[in-house]
Amino acid sequence: MKITVIHGQGHKGITYTMTKTVLEFLTTPNDEINEFFLPKDGPGFCVGCNNCFMKGEEFCPSADKVQPIIKSMEESEIIILDSPNYVMEMSGNMKNLMDHFAYRWITHRPHANMFKKVGLTISSSAGAPPNNTVKSMAKQLKWMGVPKVYKFALISNALNISTISAKKEAELKQKAEKIAAKVKRRAKNPHASLKGKIMFYMFRKMQSSPDAAWNPKDRDWWIEQGWIEKVRPWK
Repeated sequence: MKITVIHGQGHKGITYTMTKTVLEFLTTPNDEINEFFLPKDGPGFCVGCNNCFMKGEEFCPSADKVQPIIKSMEESEIIILDSPNYVMEMSGNMKNLMDHFAYRWITHRPHANMFKKVGLTISSSAGAPPNNTVKSMAKQLKWMGVPKVYKFALISNALNISTISAKKEAELKQKAEKIAAKVKRRAKNPHASLKGKIMFYMFRKMQSSPDAAWNPKDRDWWIEQGWIEKVRPWK
Protein backbone atom coordinates (compact mmCIF):
# COMPACT_ATOMS: atom_id res chain seq x y z
CA MET A 1 0.00 0.00 0.00
CA LYS A 2 1.20 3.48 -0.88
CA ILE A 3 0.49 6.52 1.28
CA THR A 4 1.21 10.17 0.56
CA VAL A 5 1.54 12.50 3.55
CA ILE A 6 1.70 16.26 3.10
CA HIS A 7 2.69 18.20 6.21
CA GLY A 8 1.48 21.79 6.16
CA GLN A 9 4.34 22.80 8.44
CA GLY A 10 8.05 22.13 8.70
CA HIS A 11 8.30 21.62 12.45
CA LYS A 12 7.49 18.32 14.14
CA GLY A 13 4.95 19.35 16.75
CA ILE A 14 1.59 18.09 17.95
CA THR A 15 -0.06 17.82 14.53
CA TYR A 16 2.96 15.96 13.19
CA THR A 17 2.79 13.62 16.19
CA MET A 18 -0.90 12.96 15.48
CA THR A 19 -0.04 11.95 11.92
CA LYS A 20 2.85 9.75 12.97
CA THR A 21 0.67 8.02 15.56
CA VAL A 22 -1.99 7.29 12.94
CA LEU A 23 0.68 5.85 10.65
CA GLU A 24 1.91 3.57 13.44
CA PHE A 25 -1.54 2.00 13.68
CA LEU A 26 -2.21 2.12 9.95
CA THR A 27 0.90 0.79 8.25
CA THR A 28 3.16 -2.23 8.09
CA PRO A 29 6.87 -2.35 7.16
CA ASN A 30 5.82 -3.32 3.63
CA ASP A 31 3.90 -0.10 3.03
CA GLU A 32 5.45 2.81 1.14
CA ILE A 33 5.09 6.26 2.71
CA ASN A 34 6.02 9.40 0.78
CA GLU A 35 6.21 12.50 2.97
CA PHE A 36 6.38 16.12 1.88
CA PHE A 37 7.13 18.95 4.29
CA LEU A 38 5.94 22.44 3.48
CA PRO A 39 7.30 24.91 2.61
CA LYS A 40 10.59 23.05 2.01
CA ASP A 41 9.20 20.53 -0.47
CA GLY A 42 6.49 22.75 -1.88
CA PRO A 43 6.19 25.31 -4.68
CA GLY A 44 6.44 29.07 -4.54
CA PHE A 45 3.29 31.15 -4.42
CA CYS A 46 0.75 30.59 -7.16
CA VAL A 47 0.93 33.68 -9.37
CA GLY A 48 -2.42 33.17 -11.12
CA CYS A 49 -0.89 32.78 -14.57
CA ASN A 50 -3.57 30.23 -15.62
CA ASN A 51 -0.96 28.15 -17.44
CA CYS A 52 -2.06 24.97 -15.66
CA PHE A 53 -5.63 25.51 -16.85
CA MET A 54 -5.11 26.74 -20.39
CA LYS A 55 -1.78 25.23 -21.50
CA GLY A 56 -1.11 22.30 -19.18
CA GLU A 57 0.27 21.61 -15.72
CA GLU A 58 3.79 21.26 -17.10
CA PHE A 59 3.77 24.99 -17.90
CA CYS A 60 3.30 26.03 -14.25
CA PRO A 61 6.33 28.09 -13.11
CA SER A 62 6.57 25.73 -10.12
CA ALA A 63 5.90 22.47 -11.99
CA ASP A 64 9.18 20.97 -10.76
CA LYS A 65 7.81 21.14 -7.20
CA VAL A 66 4.11 20.58 -7.86
CA GLN A 67 4.26 17.54 -10.10
CA PRO A 68 6.21 15.16 -7.81
CA ILE A 69 3.63 15.78 -5.08
CA ILE A 70 0.52 15.40 -7.24
CA LYS A 71 1.93 12.29 -8.91
CA SER A 72 2.60 10.73 -5.52
CA MET A 73 -1.00 11.45 -4.54
CA GLU A 74 -2.33 9.91 -7.74
CA GLU A 75 -0.28 6.75 -7.19
CA SER A 76 -1.25 6.31 -3.52
CA GLU A 77 -4.21 4.51 -2.00
CA ILE A 78 -4.31 6.88 0.97
CA ILE A 79 -3.68 10.64 1.08
CA ILE A 80 -3.06 12.43 4.38
CA LEU A 81 -3.02 16.21 4.75
CA ASP A 82 -2.06 17.72 8.09
CA SER A 83 -1.77 21.30 9.29
CA PRO A 84 -1.85 23.04 12.65
CA ASN A 85 -4.84 25.30 13.17
CA TYR A 86 -3.61 28.74 12.09
CA VAL A 87 -6.23 31.49 12.59
CA MET A 88 -9.00 28.88 12.20
CA GLU A 89 -7.63 27.59 8.90
CA MET A 90 -4.94 25.45 7.29
CA SER A 91 -1.44 26.89 7.11
CA GLY A 92 -0.61 29.31 4.32
CA ASN A 93 1.88 26.74 3.02
CA MET A 94 -0.85 24.12 2.63
CA LYS A 95 -3.30 26.56 1.08
CA ASN A 96 -0.68 27.64 -1.44
CA LEU A 97 -0.11 24.03 -2.47
CA MET A 98 -3.84 23.48 -2.86
CA ASP A 99 -3.97 26.55 -5.13
CA HIS A 100 -1.53 24.76 -7.44
CA PHE A 101 -3.79 21.69 -7.56
CA ALA A 102 -6.84 23.57 -8.89
CA TYR A 103 -6.43 22.14 -12.39
CA ARG A 104 -7.12 18.67 -10.92
CA TRP A 105 -10.55 19.66 -9.57
CA ILE A 106 -13.55 17.80 -11.02
CA THR A 107 -14.49 21.00 -12.83
CA HIS A 108 -11.30 20.79 -14.90
CA ARG A 109 -9.05 17.73 -15.34
CA PRO A 110 -9.56 15.27 -12.47
CA HIS A 111 -7.39 12.16 -12.40
CA ALA A 112 -9.35 8.89 -12.57
CA ASN A 113 -7.38 7.33 -9.70
CA MET A 114 -8.61 9.98 -7.27
CA PHE A 115 -12.15 8.55 -7.36
CA LYS A 116 -10.97 5.38 -5.59
CA LYS A 117 -8.83 6.77 -2.80
CA VAL A 118 -9.18 7.42 0.92
CA GLY A 119 -8.28 10.77 2.44
CA LEU A 120 -7.49 11.84 5.98
CA THR A 121 -7.07 15.39 7.26
CA ILE A 122 -5.42 16.11 10.59
CA SER A 123 -5.14 19.26 12.70
CA SER A 124 -4.47 20.31 16.26
CA SER A 125 -4.90 23.56 18.13
CA ALA A 126 -3.96 24.83 21.55
CA GLY A 127 -7.50 25.93 22.36
CA ALA A 128 -9.73 27.01 19.48
CA PRO A 129 -11.54 24.09 17.77
CA PRO A 130 -9.63 22.93 14.66
CA ASN A 131 -12.75 21.47 13.06
CA ASN A 132 -12.85 24.10 10.33
CA THR A 133 -9.25 23.33 9.40
CA VAL A 134 -9.82 19.60 8.86
CA LYS A 135 -13.05 20.35 6.96
CA SER A 136 -11.31 22.87 4.74
CA MET A 137 -8.54 20.45 3.79
CA ALA A 138 -11.11 17.69 3.26
CA LYS A 139 -12.98 19.94 0.85
CA GLN A 140 -9.86 20.24 -1.29
CA LEU A 141 -9.53 16.46 -1.59
CA LYS A 142 -13.22 15.95 -2.31
CA TRP A 143 -13.12 18.47 -5.15
CA MET A 144 -10.26 16.44 -6.62
CA GLY A 145 -12.56 13.42 -6.60
CA VAL A 146 -11.56 11.62 -3.38
CA PRO A 147 -14.82 9.92 -2.30
CA LYS A 148 -14.17 9.49 1.41
CA VAL A 149 -12.15 11.79 3.65
CA TYR A 150 -11.86 11.14 7.38
CA LYS A 151 -11.08 13.95 9.80
CA PHE A 152 -8.92 13.89 12.94
CA ALA A 153 -9.04 17.08 15.02
CA LEU A 154 -7.62 17.57 18.51
CA ILE A 155 -7.64 20.42 21.00
CA SER A 156 -4.33 19.79 22.73
CA ASN A 157 -4.39 22.46 25.45
CA ALA A 158 -0.66 22.76 24.84
CA LEU A 159 1.67 24.96 22.79
CA ASN A 160 4.00 22.14 21.73
CA ILE A 161 4.50 18.41 22.06
CA SER A 162 6.78 18.75 25.08
CA THR A 163 4.03 20.41 27.15
CA ILE A 164 1.12 18.13 26.27
CA SER A 165 -0.42 16.41 29.29
CA ALA A 166 -0.48 12.65 29.80
CA LYS A 167 -4.27 12.74 29.56
CA LYS A 168 -4.21 14.52 26.21
CA GLU A 169 -1.49 12.23 24.94
CA ALA A 170 -3.67 9.23 25.80
CA GLU A 171 -6.61 10.86 24.01
CA LEU A 172 -4.44 11.48 20.96
CA LYS A 173 -3.40 7.81 20.78
CA GLN A 174 -6.93 6.54 21.32
CA LYS A 175 -8.37 8.72 18.56
CA ALA A 176 -5.46 7.90 16.24
CA GLU A 177 -6.06 4.17 16.64
CA LYS A 178 -9.78 4.52 15.88
CA ILE A 179 -9.30 6.70 12.82
CA ALA A 180 -6.53 4.43 11.48
CA ALA A 181 -8.89 1.45 11.71
CA LYS A 182 -11.55 3.32 9.71
CA VAL A 183 -9.06 4.39 7.04
CA LYS A 184 -7.68 0.86 6.74
CA ARG A 185 -11.14 -0.67 6.31
CA ARG A 186 -12.07 1.83 3.62
CA ALA A 187 -8.75 1.37 1.80
CA LYS A 188 -9.49 -2.35 1.49
CA ASN A 189 -12.79 -1.59 -0.24
CA PRO A 190 -12.27 1.59 -2.29
CA HIS A 191 -15.30 2.87 -4.15
CA ALA A 192 -16.73 6.10 -5.45
CA SER A 193 -19.30 7.98 -3.39
CA LEU A 194 -22.78 8.96 -4.54
CA LYS A 195 -21.90 12.62 -4.11
CA GLY A 196 -18.75 12.17 -6.16
CA LYS A 197 -20.69 10.50 -8.96
CA ILE A 198 -23.28 13.27 -8.97
CA MET A 199 -20.52 15.87 -9.23
CA PHE A 200 -18.88 13.90 -12.03
CA TYR A 201 -22.07 13.69 -14.08
CA MET A 202 -22.81 17.35 -13.49
CA PHE A 203 -19.44 18.44 -14.88
CA ARG A 204 -19.54 15.75 -17.57
CA LYS A 205 -22.65 17.47 -18.86
CA MET A 206 -20.80 20.78 -18.77
CA GLN A 207 -17.79 19.37 -20.66
CA SER A 208 -20.13 17.79 -23.22
CA SER A 209 -21.59 21.17 -24.04
CA PRO A 210 -20.28 23.31 -26.91
CA ASP A 211 -19.83 26.06 -24.32
CA ALA A 212 -16.98 24.00 -22.82
CA ALA A 213 -14.84 25.14 -25.73
CA TRP A 214 -13.78 28.15 -23.65
CA ASN A 215 -11.09 25.80 -22.33
CA PRO A 216 -10.18 23.20 -24.97
CA LYS A 217 -7.50 21.75 -22.66
CA ASP A 218 -10.13 20.61 -20.16
CA ARG A 219 -12.57 19.41 -22.80
CA ASP A 220 -9.86 17.43 -24.61
CA TRP A 221 -8.96 15.75 -21.31
CA TRP A 222 -12.52 14.52 -20.77
CA ILE A 223 -12.66 13.27 -24.35
CA GLU A 224 -9.29 11.49 -24.08
CA GLN A 225 -10.39 9.72 -20.88
CA GLY A 226 -13.51 8.50 -22.63
CA TRP A 227 -15.71 10.14 -20.01
CA ILE A 228 -17.87 11.95 -22.55
CA GLU A 229 -18.80 8.48 -23.81
CA LYS A 230 -19.29 5.41 -21.57
CA VAL A 231 -16.01 5.21 -19.61
CA ARG A 232 -16.22 6.11 -15.91
CA PRO A 233 -13.22 6.85 -13.65
CA TRP A 234 -14.37 4.57 -10.82
CA LYS A 235 -14.61 1.42 -12.97
